[in-house]
Amino acid sequence: MNNTAEAILLFVWLALLAAWDIRRRELPARLLAAGGAAGLLLRIIELASGTEFSMLAGAYLPGLAAGVLLLAAARITREAVGYGDGICFCLLAFWLPWEELFTLLLTALLFCALPGLLIGLIRGRRVKAMPFLPFVAGAHLVLRLAALAAAAAGA
Repeated sequence: MNNTAEAILLFVWLALLAAWDIRRRELPARLLAAGGAAGLLLRIIELASGTEFSMLAGAYLPGLAAGVLLLAAARITREAVGYGDGICFCLLAFWLPWEELFTLLLTALLFCALPGLLIGLIRGRRVKAMPFLPFVAGAHLVLRLAALAAAAAGA
């Protein structure tokens, strides 16, 4: 992520999606499209400012694999993982270089697994579905704060 303003904008988008995911258990297409368009616009601005296309493509396009992985999981599990989660991660490929995107995915999965296991142990049965985007938003916030702390410690 290039700067703090982008990180804040991304967090706001993820927080809006998370709130919607908690309330409705689905993600609105317009909100997904708006966030994806904003990320794409940021990359176009970066390209216009002189960044090489091959460098941008190499940094961001491999991140689509995270979204495709979640879309495949949605298909295989008959939407135990939602299609909206996969679409969101495809769009996040416009926002984050692939290394950051996969770190975000793995952190969010870890954050989601812990409450899922605890709820399962308490209730004595498996948790069938939980909104995932709140964990993605939380993971983004934690990772961004950790990066800022590391930068401040190194400065």
